Amino acid sequence: VRGQSQDGKMEDLKEFIKNEAIPSLEVEGMISIGFCNPEENVNLGMAFLTDKEAADRFGEARSQNIAKLQDILAGPPNVQEGEITLGKIYQERSAGEGDGAFVRVVFAKVDDAEIAGTFVKEKIFPIYEEAGGLRGAGFMVVNGEAISWNFWDSEEAANEVVPKFNEELSAAEGIFSDEPTPYMGTIYAGKNFVDITKEMEI
Repeated sequence: VRGQSQDGKMEDLKEFIKNEAIPSLEVEGMISIGFCNPEENVNLGMAFLTDKEAADRFGEARSQNIAKLQDILAGPPNVQEGEITLGKIYQERSAGEGDGAFVRVVFAKVDDAEIAGTFVKEKIFPIYEEAGGLRGAGFMVVNGEAISWNFWDSEEAANEVVPKFNEELSAAEGIFSDEPTPYMGTIYAGKNFVDITKEMEI
């Protein structure tokens, strides 16, 4: 979910998310949720659920929360939902944790989801395998938009490998129909509703 707050309303949005949204979004099938503020007035939220039924329950709760934010949001948020194509957990985390990680999320328009997935699997995931401080990473394509994410122990750990990502992206031809847009920031509010294990794909 990508949302934009009205000028001067970001702190109000953060407080709402911490105190009202996250508790109300604990639906059956919820795995993990996190929010970051990567740019001024921009709020980015990610939620991981077990299946489509859980996602539907979450969607209803999310809509109820969004309806309460008309005086805070600048407009309707951009919601992207889909099934994870590629994913891997590199560090196990306990239930109850969820904030403090540094997250990098990249959005890019693609013409062919299969080609984009192959590129990420063959060129990006090998970089993950060699990276230090990586907690988890994943990829999916929704309505012609590729979404790639990775969670890190710190911004420094992420910055160690960003040049490698950029090198592969610069060399990619015919995969992305526009320039990939990265968002980066520290998770200011989040929660793991279950233990995160390496068997999961989020």
